[in-house]
Amino acid sequence: MGIRLVTFYNSTVTPQDDALIYENALPASGMIYGGNVTIKNANTLHISAGHGALCGRKFTIEEDDIPIILTSSGTLNGRLYIHMDLSDTGQPISLEVERANVLTPVVQQSNVNINDGIYEINLATFTISTSTVSDLNYVAPFIRDLDAREVIIAPVEPTNIASSNYAIGRRLILNKVLYRVTAAITAGQTITPGTNVTESNSVEEQIEANLSSINSINNNKLNQTVIATRQSNLVASKAYVIGEQFVYNNVLYRATAAIAKNATITIGGNATTADSISTQISNFAKSTLGTGVNILGYTSTEYTAPSDGYVKAGCSATSGAFVTIYMNGESLIRANGVSGAQMSLESLFVRKGAKLKVAYDGLTGITRSATYYPLQ
Repeated sequence: MGIRLVTFYNSTVTPQDDALIYENALPASGMIYGGNVTIKNANTLHISAGHGALCGRKFTIEEDDIPIILTSSGTLNGRLYIHMDLSDTGQPISLEVERANVLTPVVQQSNVNINDGIYEINLATFTISTSTVSDLNYVAPFIRDLDAREVIIAPVEPTNIASSNYAIGRRLILNKVLYRVTAAITAGQTITPGTNVTESNSVEEQIEANLSSINSINNNKLNQTVIATRQSNLVASKAYVIGEQFVYNNVLYRATAAIAKNATITIGGNATTADSISTQISNFAKSTLGTGVNILGYTSTEYTAPSDGYVKAGCSATSGAFVTIYMNGESLIRANGVSGAQMSLESLFVRKGAKLKVAYDGLTGITRSATYYPLQ
């Protein structure tokens, strides 16, 4: 028969079969996450763990140090690149270093998956001298957006003392590890893995699960709110306009003055620490909210969110008082009354169709609120 169904019961699906599909499904070849290159010492580069795809062929990179041979005299240009050769059945992919006066262009053959061809991408370029490696420029293409280096979806905590309140389900980064909050955390409380946080899914998985819903808030207009270029050093890898954001040493910064490509970035000079992404999204959402709906009375029945929206719980200043909003049967946010202070917690966004229900204490004389705000 002149035709066969590849994906069928008891059929054999080859890597070539998969790659031909993914090559057309993915928008480009490059990194998906990680694979950042930095200078470790005078003659060594360091590459972080990462994931990527070339012509639909998924690959992973293990964290590693890469030695660079210095010159005997003068300087040379260098590049670190990924080389894939599908005709090499023993080692079809490798990390390679080139040293030359003039670097050769990457090889990117057409119909790689049909002809067992060669495809390459550069990860970094640099200068090599007799004593050191310098002028490193991270140039790896990224599949989602050629200008995007990392998607930031959680605030970075510099210590294990929480800098802000976290509701159950929120995420945070501590010691370069992404965590999900399993018990409500208040500002000043100790963040303890295994007690009030647990290690979360990888950033790559979070991107898949959350980026599309975050960007739908305003027709994908949150570009610089959720996407920032990762800087391996304080030499600008691209030009930045005022207000544009970048990540350096796992901290999010915002340009306060225009920065030219290859110019020096000065923290406190032409750049400053930016608000966390959760704060930015909250502030943006508040500016697009419609009229609030009081859902405090939904204690025995559920309120169905008519559109994507935002919920807020409030409780007056009395110890022991609380208001909790549940979404789809699970605790979403909880506002606790604290003697001498008003406490109000706001949730992450809720999607259209979410089932909301409220619970609160039996104390009298308490001012409480539970409000749903639709996104306009």
